[in-house]
Amino acid sequence: MNRTVCLKRNQNLLFWGKALSRLNILNAIVTLFYLHRGVEINEIFYLSIVWSLSTLLFEVPTGYLADKFGRKRTLLLGAFLLALSWVATLFASGFPAFIFVFVIMSASFSCFSGTEEAFLYDSLKELGEDKEMTKHNGRLHSAQHFFNIIVPTLGAWIAKDLVEFQFDVLIIINIIATVGGLFVFIFLTEPKHTQNVTEYEKGIFRESVETILHEPFLFRAAMNKLLIFISSFLVWRAYQPFLSEHGVGIFWLGVFYFLMHGICFAVHQRIGQIEKIIGTTRSLFWSVALMIVALVGVFVTNVSWLLFIFILTTIVLETVREPIFANSMNNRINSRSRATTLSNLNVFKAILDIPILFFAGWIAKINLEYIFLVSIGLCVITLLFFSIRKRDLIISSVPEEFAP
Repeated sequence: MNRTVCLKRNQNLLFWGKALSRLNILNAIVTLFYLHRGVEINEIFYLSIVWSLSTLLFEVPTGYLADKFGRKRTLLLGAFLLALSWVATLFASGFPAFIFVFVIMSASFSCFSGTEEAFLYDSLKELGEDKEMTKHNGRLHSAQHFFNIIVPTLGAWIAKDLVEFQFDVLIIINIIATVGGLFVFIFLTEPKHTQNVTEYEKGIFRESVETILHEPFLFRAAMNKLLIFISSFLVWRAYQPFLSEHGVGIFWLGVFYFLMHGICFAVHQRIGQIEKIIGTTRSLFWSVALMIVALVGVFVTNVSWLLFIFILTTIVLETVREPIFANSMNNRINSRSRATTLSNLNVFKAILDIPILFFAGWIAKINLEYIFLVSIGLCVITLLFFSIRKRDLIISSVPEEFAP
């Protein structure tokens, strides 16, 4: 099999590897699972702080590992650590035990963060197809929704009584799926990215920081993306017990996940065309504006099916924004340090997470509904201070060492 065929095959292998490794049959009831295993609602938010602190520890080293020693090896390491975290979950009970689980799982996702996207972009670049990054990256992002359209709904049905044996069955399914993803990644072909011993002595990390400083758009785009992600994440952490308190049954939590991933999968498959029709800046602005409308709706009604729709809309709008950032961000990053730079940008998320999640955990203990108010605030801050403008999308002339 010649190299061109192997590189073209990378797209499908990345898709199926990501689809299997991101399969989480627990997701439709995961917050209820944590509560069942002895974790308090505020501690669930504090576990997310553990995740963020772990990200600060692992994100840059794993990005450096991907740039220097190979993205394929880093993806394989990530899949192995993810499988290990699910094995630990099988036995975990209480807040301290889940701290260990979250550290291992965060390390695994740090291996994936930036690496998958850099792997895809460099594969396309070597094939001369990098201008189609938004389309292909949309398809890659749709992978995490592929199995999750149906599987978490099935999980909600299996664990309908919320008893220990039912949860154990779901975790074992996750372990098997993650091992399957690891097996798929074995067949990837490493794309070329520039490696020069002298330049490595200068330091990939320093180069990635210089890239961010030279392109302020990267910081603005990262803040726009990450603040909205955190806003949606707070909603995601709270919605299961919140909807349960408002009369939504376990079955309908499964339906929620079916609809969420079904919509996201369909949109991600066509995100390239959608972006061309609506425009990048309008897509990013109106998705946040509609999120605010939906979140406000949570406060003006107690009708369960309306709450269901408002929360579903919020999470879907955030999820479908992700691939839109990819092409314009990757165009501004040197291939040699692409994974490191994307990882450094993700570090901003971990820094933002810590105070926001601590506050969210405290406020959730007072009233779970207040979480939605915090999410509204983050969306408003994004529109006021980190909106993406048309002129931000124009690539300026940059020094050769920074040019992609």
